[in-house]
Amino acid sequence: MKTNPETSTQEAERNAPPKIPQQSTRKRSSYLPTLDGWRAIAIVIVMLDHSPTLALGPFNSNLFHGMGNFGVQVFFAISGLLICSRLLDEEEKTGTLQIRSFYIRRLFRIQPAALAYLGFILLLTVFHRLPLYTSGMVTAAILVRNFWGMDLRNTFTVGWPTVHYWSLSVEEHFYLVLPSLLFFVKRWRAEVLLGLALIGFGWRAFLLSNRATSLFSVEVRTDTCLCYLFLAAGTAVLLRHESIRKFATRYIRSFVVLPVALLLVLAHGRITALSALIPIFMVISTMLRPNDLVSKFLESAPLRFIGRISYSAYLWQEVFLTGNWAPTIRPFGWLNTSLLVWPAVFGTAIASYYLIEKPFIRLGHRLAPSATQGRPI
Repeated sequence: MKTNPETSTQEAERNAPPKIPQQSTRKRSSYLPTLDGWRAIAIVIVMLDHSPTLALGPFNSNLFHGMGNFGVQVFFAISGLLICSRLLDEEEKTGTLQIRSFYIRRLFRIQPAALAYLGFILLLTVFHRLPLYTSGMVTAAILVRNFWGMDLRNTFTVGWPTVHYWSLSVEEHFYLVLPSLLFFVKRWRAEVLLGLALIGFGWRAFLLSNRATSLFSVEVRTDTCLCYLFLAAGTAVLLRHESIRKFATRYIRSFVVLPVALLLVLAHGRITALSALIPIFMVISTMLRPNDLVSKFLESAPLRFIGRISYSAYLWQEVFLTGNWAPTIRPFGWLNTSLLVWPAVFGTAIASYYLIEKPFIRLGHRLAPSATQGRPI
């Protein structure tokens, strides 16, 4: 009697023991290539703000002078969204917030390059290429540069080489506050973060209305800048709700957000709670729609590379690009006002990234492995 091979196979499959699915040990990647693209856009805006005027025929870079603050807002938007999302991803995967590991990775990510830059500034001071500004060096090293020595008398003269540490100070203070806040607040996280952001913007508005308060100090202090990062972090929590994420994916489109952002930048207006949403919407419009034309542009190889070295570029550009805001500071003489200053900045940033950043980032990840896979190191 002949047996049907197909029937025999089906019967064997029914009688076979159930297969146990193997749990993948591969980490879920949380790397978003478009973020590197936005980092590239942000650092170029900052650099064009700081550099001498570049001209090509009827076009010049004067338009970007004064836009550096918007570039920093884009960095704040990325940090708030990304850091909060990473912490919550690890909590979801492991059941708890990995705060100790987070701090170790942040320490090795930020401090080596930051201290190396300060060491170089100290060297230039010793060789009389830069004026001595002790309080600027010390407050930058301990990351409180945004509270001391920020008055206009020295910011654009002796204080210029370290003044950009104001934003590093704000971000480091955010890294200290956010994990603790998420640890103690288990429910209503989005409401608490957004509430703190609104309080911060209210505090900014009050100080700006007080004529005795320096406008510049309001723009750089932690108590008046954390609102940007809290706003982005609160948005990150909201986006974890499927309904909100679908709504944002449908309606927050780059072809709508980018023209509004351009108008905001051209107007050079003060950042309010409403306008501070624009950099956040810019970032999430491409995070949620990776196949959009803008997203593809941001994921192009040149922009992703510039985004990877953007932290080093932000550190080192300050001592090279002095022509617009601090023309009396010229540690490299003619180079500070030459077009060759741009390849000098990028060359130094690339060296800093490969010789300092990457080795220490890898060390930090070896000492405190992340539960989620981020950008390839």
